Parts: sequence; C-alpha cells; structure tokens
Amino acid sequence: MKRYNLNVEERKFNWGDMDVVTLGEEGRGRHLEFVPFHTRKDAELVEVGTSRTGNPKIVGSKSDAGWLGVVSGRGCYTKNTYGSVYVPEQCMYDVEVVAQGYGAWGDAGRCGTWMEYLAIVKDNALLKVRPAGGYKLESYWLYFSSEKVVEIPKQEMDMFCEAEGIEHPAEKFADLIDLDRLELKKEE
Repeated sequence: MKRYNLNVEERKFNWGDMDVVTLGEEGRGRHLEFVPFHTRKDAELVEVGTSRTGNPKIVGSKSDAGWLGVVSGRGCYTKNTYGSVYVPEQCMYDVEVVAQGYGAWGDAGRCGTWMEYLAIVKDNALLKVRPAGGYKLESYWLYFSSEKVVEIPKQEMDMFCEAEGIEHPAEKFADLIDLDRLELKKEE
C-alpha cells in the first residue's frame, strides 16, 4: 500500500528504542497508541503485519494497491468540540481501522477532543474530516485516488464529484459513519 501521513519517530522505552507511528496523546482524558514501524523510515510501500502478541505493526510491502495512513480530527483548541473522521455509506467497506488514539485540550482533557486513526483505505475512496474547533475550522473531504490523496474543501465537493464522475456522498455528519463506529481490523 502507498503511505499517507505516516510520521515515523524513534521513541525511547525502558527496554530500548523503536521506530513507531503515534496516534493520540498521553495524559488524562487522552489515549496514546504506538504502532511499531518495522521497515525503512522512507519506505514508500507499506502494509499492516501482526506482532507476536497479535497487535498491528507496519512492515514493508511490494503492493501499491490502496493506502495505509493516519487520518485525524485534530483541529484547534475550542471548548466542547469533537474532531473525527467519517466515511460515507457507499465507501464503508473501503476503509478498515487498524488502530486508534485520541487527544484532548485542557489539563483535565475535557475542553475538546479529537480522534486519530491508522486506517487502510482502498483506492478511489472518500473520507470526510471534521476537525475539532467547531465554527473556527471547516470540514473537508479526502479522496484517495490510485496516485495521490486530494484534500477537497466542502464547497468544492459538487464540482469535484462532477469532474471525477463519482456519486456525491452525503454531507450531513448524521448521514455518515464515524470511523470510531467501525470495528478495529483483526488479523486472522
């Protein structure tokens, strides 16, 4: 799979160092998730493997079908807002959530929250991002083509769908599926 927004960092643990992709934050009202990254940091093609304990890890791949990436609802500090990522019903089988974490603002983690996902996304799928921040930040669409990921402002979505010849997805969040409602991918 092609990679999207995978920021690899070397983390120090009590037992040693490891390259990981992090999701979310550490602290009260937050959840920090580490996904081991077991290939070259600059590898263009990656896939999800399974550790000995059954948890996901990122490894090198030879296939360029689909995308593996981090999608996030992180936005700006605004009380009582929720940032997340949604999938339209027509694309719900084109997305698999591999791991998730979440972050928050405020010392107690109660001022506003946002979700972050490591997801497998098939080519030609759409996701809608609602960044935390309420009226301060506009939601937008992500289109995962076979060559690149395109960010589409919601006011341009009609024109984009017309140009690409694809069905226009629902706009209201109530008609979309929050990635938080999708089951985490389990390896067989």
